[in-house]
Amino acid sequence: MKRFLKIAIVFFSVIIVFLIGFIITLQLFEFRPDEVKTLEVNQLDDTVKINKDDTLTIVTFNTGYASLSQTEDFVMDGGKKAKMDSKEEVEENLTGISQILEREQADIYLLQEVDTNSKRSYEINQYEHYQSVLQMNHAYAYNYRSIFVPFPLNPSQMMGKVNSGITTFSAYQIDEATRIQLPGSFPWPVRLANLKRALLITRMPIENSPNDLVVINVHLSAYDDGNMRIQELAKLQEIIQEAYSQGDYVVVGGDFNQSFPGALSNYQDQDNYQYTTTYELKEDNFWEAFPLNPTWFNENNYQLISDALIPTCRLLHQPYDSENLSNNQYYLIDGFITSQNVEVINYQTIDENFQYSDHNPVKITIKLH
Repeated sequence: MKRFLKIAIVFFSVIIVFLIGFIITLQLFEFRPDEVKTLEVNQLDDTVKINKDDTLTIVTFNTGYASLSQTEDFVMDGGKKAKMDSKEEVEENLTGISQILEREQADIYLLQEVDTNSKRSYEINQYEHYQSVLQMNHAYAYNYRSIFVPFPLNPSQMMGKVNSGITTFSAYQIDEATRIQLPGSFPWPVRLANLKRALLITRMPIENSPNDLVVINVHLSAYDDGNMRIQELAKLQEIIQEAYSQGDYVVVGGDFNQSFPGALSNYQDQDNYQYTTTYELKEDNFWEAFPLNPTWFNENNYQLISDALIPTCRLLHQPYDSENLSNNQYYLIDGFITSQNVEVINYQTIDENFQYSDHNPVKITIKLH
């Protein structure tokens, strides 16, 4: 009995020491980005400035690190997986996503969840892949870096090393690209291996004008209690108001992880949540996309642009059910915000049936005034 007790004590002591050592390692190598960071802009030699007479097309697309296609579920949404079964499957999704981007022939692309060197996507540099496909000016901002993410606990699905971010591509000249760290964080030690959400702001000069087109690429928090998203939105409002007050033209696009007003009715306020949505939760325990509060934007004449006819995202609690579409849980969380000096000519959610990602791309056509 004493021998067994000694073995048990040694065994649990080793586990405790290992866990402490692992947490200390995560602490030492935690991604600690600057509040404001000037990013490298990769510019083509024959780049041109925007002309105010130009009609501009912008596409936003959360690519799901090319690993969240129709066959997949995701552990944070109630599924079991965090990676695809093979590198070849990721490459197939990359090809499919690239074909969509090429087909749309947009002037500007805002992409989210683009891995550069992550175990979960088999170390494929997706950012370099999109560079080779689009052949446009571009900038990249990390929002997720960890030497090891110990989740899920299933060793075959554990994320491990993650390097991921958001990227903006433009057919027009980019004078400046900046990463702005967003407020709020998860509690320690969860934050050590979690995302550090940020804005990617690109300034594109306009021919014969002192002002710029300010394009902001966003991917806001998802798995918080809603408070981080409120803080992030307040920071975004501060930034876009400052740009607009200087005479710039502002377009924000991306994955807001909040329901756009186009899908909401009977909305009252952020605290009471008295509203109904086009995409009601089928189960009470499903992930909830809290409403994007439109009050400030309406009061300051900003336009919230989304297409409620087609969902922009599906829940990954199960693989996509293409035979019984009503069996899927949908959301409207991707879209655009524009300042009042930007005319919105057209917008649409491009229905890809979630073939290569858990998101559908959203497209907007604008003109500057």
